[in-house]
Amino acid sequence: MSRLSKSQVIRRYYLYRATARPGFHYPIYTFFLLFNGLTYTQIGLIASIQSIVVVTSEVPTGYVGDRIGRRNSLAVGAGIMLVSNASYLVATDFVGFAFTFITLSFGGTFISGSGSAWLYDTLKEHDIEDEFTRISGRGRAIGLYVGAAGVVLGAVLYTVNRYYPFYAGIAAAALAMVFVLRLPQNEAYDDDSDHEQENMGIAEALPVVRDQLAAPRLRWFVVYLALFSGALWTMDMWIQPIARDAIEATILPQLQSLAIPRTELGIGGLTIPAVSIKDPEIVFIGVLYGAFRLLSAVASDLSGNLRDLLGVRNAIMLVPSLIAVTYVVAAFEPVMVFVMLFAMKGGSAMLGPIQNQYLNDHVESVGRATLLSSVAMLRQVAGVPFRVGSGVLADAYTTIDAVAILGGVFLVAAALLWAFRSPVERGYESATTGAASPESSAAED
Repeated sequence: MSRLSKSQVIRRYYLYRATARPGFHYPIYTFFLLFNGLTYTQIGLIASIQSIVVVTSEVPTGYVGDRIGRRNSLAVGAGIMLVSNASYLVATDFVGFAFTFITLSFGGTFISGSGSAWLYDTLKEHDIEDEFTRISGRGRAIGLYVGAAGVVLGAVLYTVNRYYPFYAGIAAAALAMVFVLRLPQNEAYDDDSDHEQENMGIAEALPVVRDQLAAPRLRWFVVYLALFSGALWTMDMWIQPIARDAIEATILPQLQSLAIPRTELGIGGLTIPAVSIKDPEIVFIGVLYGAFRLLSAVASDLSGNLRDLLGVRNAIMLVPSLIAVTYVVAAFEPVMVFVMLFAMKGGSAMLGPIQNQYLNDHVESVGRATLLSSVAMLRQVAGVPFRVGSGVLADAYTTIDAVAILGGVFLVAAALLWAFRSPVERGYESATTGAASPESSAAED
C-alpha cells in the first residue's frame, strides 16, 4: 500500500485531473487551422489520421502501461501532450498540424487505459475500490470545472491574439507533468513494496485480453459501448457547424449588436469608447463550450447518485436512449439544438464513471490497462463507419439531419440488443449495493 494516506492520494489525483486538459484551444482550433490555410478536407484527413493513431496505439500503449507502471504511463502521456501543445506555435501547414494532432492522440492513448487502471488499483490498495465511481466522477468534474473557465478564456484570448490560447495550454501541460509525477506508483510497481508484479509478455497479454472480452459478462457490454460511442459521440465532431447554424437561425442579430458600454476608469475619469465585441460567434461558442463543461462537471459529480437512483443496468440503458431522442427532435426545431448539445455532453459525463466501474469490476488486475485500452480501441474502430457515414449524410443533407439519422439508428439497434442480448449481466446490481456478487466474493477471497 502507498505510504500516503488515502486522502493525500485522492487530493493529488484531483490536482492532476484539474490540470490535465483545461482546453484553452478546444473551441477555436478549427478556426486556427483555417487561418493557417488548411482546407476542410485537410482537417477531415487529420481527424482520420488521429483515429488510425488511436486504433493502432491503444493496445500497445496499454501494454506499456502494464509493464512500466500506470503512473509512469500517465507521465509519458503528459509529456507527449506538452509537445503537442508547443507544436501549435511552430506549425504552419498540413504536415505541421498533422504532427500536432498525431501527438495529441498518441499521448492520449498512454492515459486512456492507464488512468482508470491506476485509480482503481490505488483505491483497491486502500480497500475503497467501491468508491471508484464517486472519486472518478469527482475527478472528472474538477477537470471539467477548470475546463469550463479554460474554454471561455481561450476563446477570449483568441480574439486578442491567436497564439495566446496555446501559450496558456503549454503552461497548463507543464503543471500537469508536475502533478502526475507526484502521484504514487501502484503497489505492484513500487520499488519499496514486497509485492511482486506478475508481468506478462505481449504474447501472454493478448490471449488474456481476448478471453476477458469474449466472456459473456463483457462481450455484449463492449458491443453496446461501441454502438453508442459510434452513433452518439460521433456528433461531437459536428458541434461547431451545428452550433453555428443554430446561432444564425436564432440569436445572431442580438450577438452582433452587443457592445461594451462606455466606462470610466482611474483618476481623472479616463473614458473607454463603446466598441463592438470582436468575433461574437467565436466568443459565444467559447461560452457554449464553457457551459458544456460546467454541466458535464455537475453530471460527472452526480454519476454515483444516478447509479444509486436507477441502478447500473437502467442508467446504461436509459441515458443513451434519451440522448438519441434529442438528436431526432432537434432536426425539427432549431432551438432544440442547444438542448441536444447539453444532453449529449451531460449524459456522456454522467455515464462515463458508471461504465468504467462496470468494466473494472469485471476484469482482472493483471493486464487491466491493456484490456481497458483494448476497449477504447474497439470503440474507435466502431466509430469510423459512423463518422464516414455521417459525413456523407451531412454533404447530402445537413449536419443536423445526419445527427438525427444517427440518433434513429442507435434507438433501433439498442432496442434490438437489449431485447435479445442484455449488455449488462443480470444480478450485477448486487455488487453496487453492498451484497456480494460472485465476482466481488472471488476478489475478496
